Amino acid sequence: MLKTRRYRLLLAGGVLLVIVAGLLLGPLRKPALYVWNAECFGWSTSGGGTRIAALGDSIAEGNSAVGWGIHGDTSWYSHLVCGADARGADGINAGRRGQTTAQIRARIDEVLDSNPQVLVVGGGTNDQARGVPLEQTMDNLRFILDRARDIETVVLTTVPRSRSATDDRLDTAIRTLAAQRGIPLVDFASTLKRPGATFDGIHPTADSARIMADQVADAAGLRMRIASSE
Repeated sequence: MLKTRRYRLLLAGGVLLVIVAGLLLGPLRKPALYVWNAECFGWSTSGGGTRIAALGDSIAEGNSAVGWGIHGDTSWYSHLVCGADARGADGINAGRRGQTTAQIRARIDEVLDSNPQVLVVGGGTNDQARGVPLEQTMDNLRFILDRARDIETVVLTTVPRSRSATDDRLDTAIRTLAAQRGIPLVDFASTLKRPGATFDGIHPTADSARIMADQVADAAGLRMRIASSE
C-alpha cells in the first residue's frame, strides 16, 4: 500500500512537471521570459530622487512589459529606476516597440500626466524603416519638445539607423535640433555601433542598456541631483 501511494505521488509529480514545462514552453513562454529577464518590478522601483520619464520606441521599452509592471534588463530606463542605487524615481516608461515619431508624438500628454522632472525623448528609426520624410520626423520631434517646455530637464537622443537607411542624416538633424534648443543630447547611435552592443544590429543588450543609463544620468545630472539631495 505504501509503495503504491509513493508511486502515485511520483506519477502525479511527474505529470505536474510535464504540464508546467508545457506551459512554460507554450502559452506562458513569453511571460516567463519577461519575468526571467526583469531588472525589477513596478512595486520595487525607487520612490525617491528625480522623477524620470522615457518617451520613444523599442530602444526605451527594451524587454520591459510596462502593462505588467516589469522593467526588463535591456531597457536603459530600468537601470535608472531599479535597485537600491537607483538614480531616479519611476515616472513612466513610455517606450513602445515599432512606433514612428507620429505615434510617439500622440502619447506626449500621457507622459506629461506622470509629472516627470526629467524627460528623455528618442525616436526615428521606425520612420526611416517606413520611408517617412526626414522633415516630417523632425517636425514631430519639435512638437514633442514644444509640448515638454515646462519640464525641468529634457534630454534628446540620437537613434540607431534603420537597416534600410543609407546615411546618418537623421542623427545629424537630431544633433542640430538639440544644439538649437540648448538641451542635453545622448548619442545612443554611437554607443550601439560598438561591436557586440546589440543583439540584432539595432536593439541594445543588457550591458549596453546599463551604459546608456549612465549616459542619460550624466546628461541629465542625475548623479549630482541625488548626491546633493542626501
